[in-house]
Amino acid sequence: MQYKKDYFRDKLKLFLVIIACLLYFPAYAADSSSDDNTNIAKSSYYYDAMKLIKSKAFEAAIKNLNKAVVNSKNDPDIYNYLGYSNRKLGNMEKASSNYSKALSLSPKHKGALEYQGEMFLTLGQLEKAEANLKKLESICFLGCEEENMLKKSILKYKIGQKSSY
Repeated sequence: MQYKKDYFRDKLKLFLVIIACLLYFPAYAADSSSDDNTNIAKSSYYYDAMKLIKSKAFEAAIKNLNKAVVNSKNDPDIYNYLGYSNRKLGNMEKASSNYSKALSLSPKHKGALEYQGEMFLTLGQLEKAEANLKKLESICFLGCEEENMLKKSILKYKIGQKSSY
């Protein structure tokens, strides 16, 4: 039954993407405003932290993100990556606090919902991870990378495998 539901949802998404491309492309190009508040100007500390995260230098990334947050206290991206870095270091309490802050600033922040879902799986809280997946499914009506990643992680969790995210 779930397979049929996913199949029809995927077909509907494809149809809507095609229609959107045909009808709304010019309108999209004219207005690129964001509902999730993530178009805040970023500091060099933020960009340095992104490089450090890519090289898995999470402690150094946290130091840069903490400097970035001084001038950008309302940037959910900073809190999301603070959460991510803390989660990767095993600091789940700090990660949880950072994800909560990111989501309080931007409740539809896809990255924070996905990463928080990953944290929930690490903590053995499948129901909470599935709740985040449902939020992503409603936000990403046409699908998105964050939704797909969390879905894969939940499936792996259910068969006893660890997520790589």
